[in-house]
Amino acid sequence: MEISKYDSLSVLVAGCGAIGKRHIDILKQIGVGNIIVCDPNEAYVKEVTDKYPDLKVVESYEKGLEQKPFAVFILTPTKMHIPMAIQALKNGAHVFIEKPLSNSSEGIEELKKTMIECGKQVMVGFCFRYHDAMKKVKRMIENGTIGRLVSIRAMVGEDFPSIHPEYKEMYLSKYSGAFELVHDLDLAIWFANQNVMETYGVYGPFSDYEFESPDTVELLLKFENKCVATVHLDFFQTPRRRIMELIGVGGVLTIEFSTWNEATIRVYEKSKGEWEEEKLKTERNDMFIAEDSEFLDLAMQNKPMKCNIDEATKSLKSIEKVYKPY
Repeated sequence: MEISKYDSLSVLVAGCGAIGKRHIDILKQIGVGNIIVCDPNEAYVKEVTDKYPDLKVVESYEKGLEQKPFAVFILTPTKMHIPMAIQALKNGAHVFIEKPLSNSSEGIEELKKTMIECGKQVMVGFCFRYHDAMKKVKRMIENGTIGRLVSIRAMVGEDFPSIHPEYKEMYLSKYSGAFELVHDLDLAIWFANQNVMETYGVYGPFSDYEFESPDTVELLLKFENKCVATVHLDFFQTPRRRIMELIGVGGVLTIEFSTWNEATIRVYEKSKGEWEEEKLKTERNDMFIAEDSEFLDLAMQNKPMKCNIDEATKSLKSIEKVYKPY
């Protein structure tokens, strides 16, 4: 059996909830040799160790850092991300932070300074940038398939309580809500490839699920060079949907996820005068495999990450312009 290039690596996974379990699956799949886990929720830890008995469990994050891991995956509530990342950097580890970067831009400059001083790398987990369909749409925009991009419409919604019946006890229902669905805001900014000049928003707990935080968000962005975006996020929609529409001076591109494992790209080029459609079959974990592998590869070379702190700050600052309590 071929030994993975990651076999000698030691990785600390902080947080064994849903996203923590997924990253542990991925790290095991790509062959990381030594995975250390910690979470104050004993049930979460038991679930992952029942599946993977060889995981090393530590009683706290600090104890995990004492193991001197090569890298740390921070998969904890959003407002804990930056302080935990700074701790990890100071302990000599490269850092992967699950999106969003934080619930506030406070501490970002200290994080960047610490990263530079410690000579380590930080990546933020915007996994949809690694999805084959999104990458293809990005290339089509850059290649001028629909001419200059003028308008972006992004929508994502899911029935959060059906996924997490305990949602009222989770931090998302208390202080961040649907703003946690930041992938689609990030993608809009990524596709536009311009600075955001103005952001407007309407949001609130508008469903019947009794969220304390916003379960519905409508954002309007104005970019610096004749481009705008509207972004809808919600935590009550059934069925779960993700749709993006990109309108250029020479045509239209749409991408729709009917399921996690299928994306449909449709393009209308003005010069051709007809719609073309392509369905892409992918596994949900494919984008996580690509993301985690790139993080470890670049960390092993100590090279800067593509999805870095500055990239992740763009969506966070847009949110902060309209939602201070976040």
